[in-house]
Amino acid sequence: MKKDIVFNASDVYKTTKDFEIYSNGLCNCSVCTNIHNIEQLTKLVNEENPTGIRGKWELSTTKFQTGEENPCPCEQNPKTHKHYLFVC
Repeated sequence: MKKDIVFNASDVYKTTKDFEIYSNGLCNCSVCTNIHNIEQLTKLVNEENPTGIRGKWELSTTKFQTGEENPCPCEQNPKTHKHYLFVC
């Protein structure tokens, strides 16, 4: 009997370091990633870091507290990675 293989997108990103939640609070979390598909990124943020409440994480429409746009280039890998701010 053949078993179905379950694939979680988060497994790939954990091992390749293409995705990191670098700051996490009650209502905000910040992500550094080279994933630029917002739908895919939002799904991954919610899989990796559930809010624990009814609402889910969604991309913030405001700037970072530093005044930088959302998203903004990563300081360490500006050609490939961006920082995204999520709110719940």
